[in-house]
Amino acid sequence: MKERTMPVCFTPDQLKLLELYAKRKGMLNASQAIEKISEQ
Repeated sequence: MKERTMPVCFTPDQLKLLELYAKRKGMLNASQAIEKISEQ
């Protein structure tokens, strides 16, 4: 399957929430959190 990309935009506050989520789940950064959330 060919990988696809999709641009996403977040406010600074939303990005901070994503970073906190990533840290709590043992991820390295917000990108990993976005990837995990988008799989669901």
